[in-house]
Amino acid sequence: MTDKNVSPGTFYHGSAVTGIKTLLPYSKAHNTIKNPVVYLTPNETLALFYIWTRPYKFVTFNESDLGTVVYTEWYENQFSDLVKGLSGSIYECVDDTNIYSTHIAGVYNSNVPVNVSKETVIDDVFKEIRKRIADGRVILRTYGSLDKEEKEKIVERDMVRSIHQQRLLNSETSAYNAAYSAFVKEHFPLSWSIAEKMSDNEIKAMIDGWRKSVK
Repeated sequence: MTDKNVSPGTFYHGSAVTGIKTLLPYSKAHNTIKNPVVYLTPNETLALFYIWTRPYKFVTFNESDLGTVVYTEWYENQFSDLVKGLSGSIYECVDDTNIYSTHIAGVYNSNVPVNVSKETVIDDVFKEIRKRIADGRVILRTYGSLDKEEKEKIVERDMVRSIHQQRLLNSETSAYNAAYSAFVKEHFPLSWSIAEKMSDNEIKAMIDGWRKSVK
């Protein structure tokens, strides 16, 4: 089961902040997009996963071709570790003139403010997502269910690439990088060790290969 189809121009935005009337373009130093944007999605369930309070964002979920949200744990008990205790709102917006698609399935951006037409308060994000796991709108792939090859790919390639893309090894670091670095070192010490030992040419080849794969 997936979310019901929405009319063209209907988008959702998840936030830990309640009471918003207009969504403003916003970005932090860690944003890979150069210009400030509003993040939106036509999938209301996907918006739930963007309710977040940590200073860094750890995204290991995506939307399938059928519109189902697939959440894959990259370490043991990740889902409960990152989602328990969260609350916030899902905002519904109707605007089909300034919103454009990105290379990520189900994710759209706007460079200009977007008016909110409806707010739905989510008192317990963890409980709400568990309900949607039960009815099929979310698939939770626990770390224990992953095979050896996928776990190795996460540790030896995906997390290593993320370390370099986020520039976590830089000596001059932001508050965001400091918090995210601590998180990565705690949960992915092998990835950190591999990243530290890579040459500039190896880093470039890894990131260039990823860029080609998402075009």
